[in-house]
Formats: sequence, structure tokens, C-alpha cells
Amino acid sequence: MKYRRALRAISLVIIVLILSCTTVFASSVTRDSDGTYTSAVLNTSKDAGKLTARFLCTTGSQKVTNDVSYAGDCTVYTSPEGLVMVVDASNSWNFNEIDLQLQQMGVDTIDIFVASHPHGDHIGSFVELASKYKIGRVYKNSHEYTTNTYYSFLAKIQEQNIPCETLYTGDSFMFGDQVLVKIYGPDKGEEEGLNAGSFMDSNDLSLAMKITYKDSSFWTSGDIYITKEMELVERFGDELKADVMKMNHHGYETSNSKEFIEAISPKVAVQMHSLITSKTVAMKYSLRHKALTFYTGQDGTVSISTSGDGKYDIQTQYIRQITNIYGKPAVDGHYSI
Repeated sequence: MKYRRALRAISLVIIVLILSCTTVFASSVTRDSDGTYTSAVLNTSKDAGKLTARFLCTTGSQKVTNDVSYAGDCTVYTSPEGLVMVVDASNSWNFNEIDLQLQQMGVDTIDIFVASHPHGDHIGSFVELASKYKIGRVYKNSHEYTTNTYYSFLAKIQEQNIPCETLYTGDSFMFGDQVLVKIYGPDKGEEEGLNAGSFMDSNDLSLAMKITYKDSSFWTSGDIYITKEMELVERFGDELKADVMKMNHHGYETSNSKEFIEAISPKVAVQMHSLITSKTVAMKYSLRHKALTFYTGQDGTVSISTSGDGKYDIQTQYIRQITNIYGKPAVDGHYSI
């Protein structure tokens, strides 16, 4: 009898632990009562002299044939002198969310737009974005993808007469006078012989970029898979090291290998998706590598700002639930590291 009671008690504890770990997947976050975003995370009044990345929260999902597409990537960088660079534009149905947040930031011109690769969850809102905001220049990867979304992307660039350049390993460009953006992939010619409509090829040809301002650095490489991560590690080693990184491929286990995370060695990692896609990946970043981790599906938009001294000021839109995997949140969603 005592044995059965003990067994029931242990079972109850296990169930409670499982529920506490999985709550973050099932719960939803309530926005402000008027539907707008908090001023703290989108307030640009203190951006001057800093490099700031805002990993925008976009939401929703849409079923396409037998698959479901979730919210994609859209990151807005502001340079120390106030220029704006947008990397990716999430899905077509996310434009209103992106537009609202850009308005909250006071953006009227996008100086640089970067398309990491031509999937719909990365360039889906570009046509609407370019229709409303003046875009100074576009950088893209080399994969000529055979989808209507990609063809519309190219047509809009031509219609608006926007200067457009394809980037390869070894290329670089300046984001303002002080921020260097260096490209680590894909190689020139790597797209030759690939299937233009291949989903996987498109992911592995994502632009891999390191964004450096003085002693501070950000890493973003679209949706590259583990095989491409390993190639980069073998080829560039410690040169990949960056303080802040966007998790590859929305935090899925197809990417985010132990070796790649070790090479980047991030202080902060951000996942962009409607859901938290993998507990295993989450634990790699937060428990194994001790990185401060954020998830736009739980934390909302995440702002990370630096004066270039290797220190970072972080503000989240929402206060996440306390969980033993994803870390106890700051009371006001503000962190300094």
C-alpha cells in the first residue's frame, strides 16, 4: 500500500514537471488592450550611437497543401547614425504586423533590404513593404527560386528600379559609416547545377552574415542546415564568433548543431517562429552553452542594442512564463549583459 502511494506521488510530480515544461508551447500571449505593441521595445529615442536589432514578432499560420507555414523572419537593424536595414520580411499575411511595428519605430525609409533566401516566410511581405516604404538597395542570395512569391519579389525590385546585388562568400558592405556586414556564404557558383525549385537547396544557400560594430557583433544565416553549418565551422572556425545570433531555421533540430553553436559562442540567441520548435535546441543554447535565449513566439518582439563595447541592452515585448528550460524572465522584460 505504501509502495502504491509513493508511486502515485512520484507519478504526480513527473506529470507536474512535464506540464511546467510544456506550458510555454501551448500558451498564447495577450497583446496590449488596444492591439498595439509596447512602446519600450519599439522606442527608438535612445538608438542614436548604437547598433540595434529588433527581432520582430509576427504571428499566425497557413496551411499550404500538406504542410503548415508559420510566422517567419523579419529583423530590423538601426545603425548608430539612424539608417534602417531590414533582413527578411516574413510571410505575406504578416505585412500588417510588420507595418505596425515599423510605424511605431517611426520608420519611413528602408535604406537596405536583405533577402536571406527566397522562401515565402522570408520574403512574403516584400511586395507590400516596397509598395509603402522607399527602399534604397536590395541584397539577395544567388538561388533563382521558381515560385510566384520569388518572381513577384524580382518584379517589384524592377518596377521600383531598386538597385539589387547578389552577395557571395567574401563580399561585404557597410551599413552606415561604422557597421560592417561580411558574407560567409554561399560561395559563388554554388547555385549552379542545383534544382531551382528545391526547398532544401534554397535553405542551404541562405546568406550567412556577420554584422560588426566596434567590439560588438551579430550573426544571422537564414535557414541553413547542419551540413552547411559544419562546412562553415571547418572553413572559418573562430572567425564566426559573434555575441548575438538568430537561431538557424527557426530553431529546428535540422540546424543549430553543437559544433556551430560552439563556434559562434553567443551570449544571446533569438528564435523567430510562432512556436518554440525544439526543446533539445533550446537546451543546447540555454543549458549547455549558457546563452540568454529569447523566443518571439513567447517574448514578442525582442530589441537588442549595443554601443559597440560588447555589452548589450535587451528589451522584450512580453513577459514570458517562468520555466526551468527557457529561463526566468526579468520582471519588466529588460536585461543587461
